[in-house]
Amino acid sequence: MRTEKEKGIICLLLTFLAVLGVFAGGYRPEQNVCAAEDYRLWRQLDDRWGNTPIGGTTLRRSGCYVTSIAMVAVASGARSTDNFDPGVFARQLNNMGAFNSGGGLMSWASVNRAVPEISIATGNLNFRSGDQAGKAKELKAYLDKGMYVICNVGGHWVYIDGVIGNDVYMADPAKSEILMFKAYNNASITCYQALNGKNPYKGFTPLNAKPVTTTTTTVTTTTTVTTTAIVTSAVPEQADASRLASPALAYKTGEYFCNSNKKAMILADSDDEKSSFAELNNGNVVKVVKIDGGYGEVAVGGKNGWVDLSCMKYAESDEIITEGDVNNDGMLDTFDLALVNEYIASRDKLTDGISVLTQAEIKAADLSGDGKIDNTDLLMYLMLICK
Repeated sequence: MRTEKEKGIICLLLTFLAVLGVFAGGYRPEQNVCAAEDYRLWRQLDDRWGNTPIGGTTLRRSGCYVTSIAMVAVASGARSTDNFDPGVFARQLNNMGAFNSGGGLMSWASVNRAVPEISIATGNLNFRSGDQAGKAKELKAYLDKGMYVICNVGGHWVYIDGVIGNDVYMADPAKSEILMFKAYNNASITCYQALNGKNPYKGFTPLNAKPVTTTTTTVTTTTTVTTTAIVTSAVPEQADASRLASPALAYKTGEYFCNSNKKAMILADSDDEKSSFAELNNGNVVKVVKIDGGYGEVAVGGKNGWVDLSCMKYAESDEIITEGDVNNDGMLDTFDLALVNEYIASRDKLTDGISVLTQAEIKAADLSGDGKIDNTDLLMYLMLICK
């Protein structure tokens, strides 16, 4: 049991650290791991691991690269979904101190240390081709070598599931669309990485492949055999690719946060990139009030503008956040204190309409119940943590 003196020292340290904001962006990892049924359906927003910290951010906000590599680990047979997922992988990397403050890996070699059976073979490779056909051919060349590929689409990473003709099929940590050139503008598809796995790449299974159940009846028993259809690289290019594609993700109004390593520009005219008047950094939250194609209308700095939603992640959830538990990890602790401190520190620096917390998180942070987040709430956090 701590003595009163020890409690006092801890409180003093917490106060000092809160003022400095050194905990900012940190979250407590999930304690329970639930394996996904199909790794191609893993999403960085998944509540099972979305709040897992990576550097100064989280898987939810900046975990596309980690999620894509986790897919490679399972696809190559190095890991099983029974006991491995993006959250498990992120915690392994965290234990190595592998992330920088922005959630990026400081060394690609850390991937091999966490999962020795896989390694990043090429680093980032810029496409030599400028059109879809040429880029698809480049990606297929590495797949044909038995390597695994992840691709960067405007600062966001996706796992390449396979290539048929000029169509590139992906498993996207952020959305359900599987045709890469349908989901993302060709100009934003800039580079890729090739990886070696435990076993060579041999083909892909479409995201919407469903088990085909065959029932065989005999005189003595009834046996049900379930098999999953596999589409391999041997599928002819004339195959009806439309049957493989899932419907495009329909954007909806509500709060979004920027999940791109690049700044997301807010445009006065969605057709004119030079009309930008504000920008969003990774983790910034805005409210989208109207959808027009792939763009969302936001009110920032007293002006209405448009933001490319391919750079954004939907932030709203039906899940209720407990008072004080800002990161929704089931505990009120120093990580929540740090997020509140970061919110207060950044509030005066950010343009009106941009925040670092969602409205649900802000409501949870209002311990005093006075409708505003200030030093009173910070003091209440300290009192509860030191109790």
